[in-house]
Amino acid sequence: MKLAQFSIKLIFFYCTFCVTLLAQSTSWHRHTELIPVKVSNRYEIAAPVIKEGSEILTIRDKVLLPADYKFNYLTGTFSLSESLAYSIFDTIRIEYLTLYTTLSKVYKKRELISFTTLSGEDTVRGFKGFESLLNPDNIFGPNIQKSGTLVRGFTFGTNKDLSLQSGLKLQLSGRLTDDIEIVAALSDESTPIQPEGNTERLDEIDKVFIQITHPNARAVFGDYDLNSYRGEFGRISRKLQGLYGEGRYSGFSGYFSVASSRGRFNSNVFQGQEGVQGPYRLSGANGERDIIIIAGSERVYLNGEEMRRGENNDYIIDYSSGELVFTTKRIITSSSRINVDFEYSDRKYSRNFFSAGTDGELLGSTLKYS
Repeated sequence: MKLAQFSIKLIFFYCTFCVTLLAQSTSWHRHTELIPVKVSNRYEIAAPVIKEGSEILTIRDKVLLPADYKFNYLTGTFSLSESLAYSIFDTIRIEYLTLYTTLSKVYKKRELISFTTLSGEDTVRGFKGFESLLNPDNIFGPNIQKSGTLVRGFTFGTNKDLSLQSGLKLQLSGRLTDDIEIVAALSDESTPIQPEGNTERLDEIDKVFIQITHPNARAVFGDYDLNSYRGEFGRISRKLQGLYGEGRYSGFSGYFSVASSRGRFNSNVFQGQEGVQGPYRLSGANGERDIIIIAGSERVYLNGEEMRRGENNDYIIDYSSGELVFTTKRIITSSSRINVDFEYSDRKYSRNFFSAGTDGELLGSTLKYS
């Protein structure tokens, strides 16, 4: 119980750490508006966010006192005092601090308006159309590059009912602000296809994630690879689904990971067979053979030396059947000691994964810790 409480506190600390870094780098900028005086005496600023107490209102080059107006910071509206002397022909100049954002205060498809007919007798209410909210520039902003595919289809055949198929793949990349960059790969497809293990680099077609990057921090939501090497006994290499965050500030850095493992970790250690390059069948923790290896999760060692995947390298692997074959660059004998670390899916239970780490320098960079 104490360990669980400590883990929760540690994760909370890193979340606060990353948020603090982003908050420290957030810059307010001064915005100026000119608003004509209205009979209704209700005014609204254009920006969605205003820093409380930063406004400066001016009429006829005279700066208004706080008693001359009433400001609602939650709605971004204000009204002038009844005791203030001004004319309907005056213009209010307002300056205030606001955050840079591409968001608008209101998004609407149509607006209900009233207008009078040509005869001047009837008042009719109708809708005024606006640019579609589904316009990609309205959703993501002009600085985001978008690409993707949308598929609709159907299948039928002998002894098979008619079935509809659909799929969506969307990729995003660009900058939300000058300091914040986003990369995302989204999909509603569910495919059992595994990438082939005969090349050194894998293209994972089912990876879904959103990554937000800042000069001092990074956060990933979805599928990600966790590779942490902190000493001889602090090596972690996992393929996970969840939340990952890291931050750096003044010589200190840290990370946290809260996720569920995409597979179950296991190691197979066995001796090779004389003159047999493969296939060598991998098994689960309980000796089960019907397993699917998580693509790219394997680490293969031959006599203590780490091997490289690929037809032109040391080995190839069939992730669907869990079979390992060595190329002719590595001749297998009866004295060959083979060690394979991997993650596999047994489709039985989900497993949670929690991890955190920190690095820093003490005493003027003379002492480092991890």
